[in-house]
Amino acid sequence: MDQQNRTVWTAERLIEILRKLADEQVLPKHLVDASVSGLDTVETLGIDSIGAVEFIDQLEVEVGVMLPDDFLDFGDSIDGIAHRLNALNSEVTNG
Repeated sequence: MDQQNRTVWTAERLIEILRKLADEQVLPKHLVDASVSGLDTVETLGIDSIGAVEFIDQLEVEVGVMLPDDFLDFGDSIDGIAHRLNALNSEVTNG
């Protein structure tokens, strides 16, 4: 496992990814400069099902592993997603 996979996931890091995808016009443009916190959910951020797939695709690139099909739900908060990514890193690292 490389260093990238062991990186601690934070809401701030996920928000950076969301902003990058919004800047690339993959996610709603308002996310580029919107006030976003770890308490925001996928749904409250205005991310639709296509955007959610794009977000998961980018997370898989960042994590370096395929995420489970049920990894992301529209009610998930950014903090919750970070927590699950860290748990996944721990599972993969501890095998």
